[in-house]
Amino acid sequence: MIIDPEKDGIDHVNVYSKGKTWLGRKLSNFADTPFTHPDHGRFRSVEGYWYWWSCRDDSLRGLHGFEAKKKGRELRGDDWNSSDEFKIDILTALSSKLTAHSSILSTLQEEGLPLKHYYVYGGKVVEPKEGKWIIEFFESMQGKL
Repeated sequence: MIIDPEKDGIDHVNVYSKGKTWLGRKLSNFADTPFTHPDHGRFRSVEGYWYWWSCRDDSLRGLHGFEAKKKGRELRGDDWNSSDEFKIDILTALSSKLTAHSSILSTLQEEGLPLKHYYVYGGKVVEPKEGKWIIEFFESMQGKL
């Protein structure tokens, strides 16, 4: 399927910090959505947790958005990790985020549109190869009222 970014919110929801829908922006790892991971404690965003996971630097706990990514990269945190342990911990973080923010969870559960994840650079749609398992997790939560 060819993705038309102009139809974000019409025939799909782009899970992206710059997406057109509130839900897409809130589901993004960049979103300022504090949560408590049951094994690792409090974080301001999944992005901060993502990078904390590989370098365990507590300065990442209070960051969100690009600042979390920037700091994580400065600390040489992993952009991607394919280990099962990492995926389980990220899915736990995402679940914890949804539990902490019932408005995001209820909106996701009510949303009938397919979820996508892509960026638009110079008018060109770029779908990251990694991370489809994150979208699959969110899709598994849709319709569960």
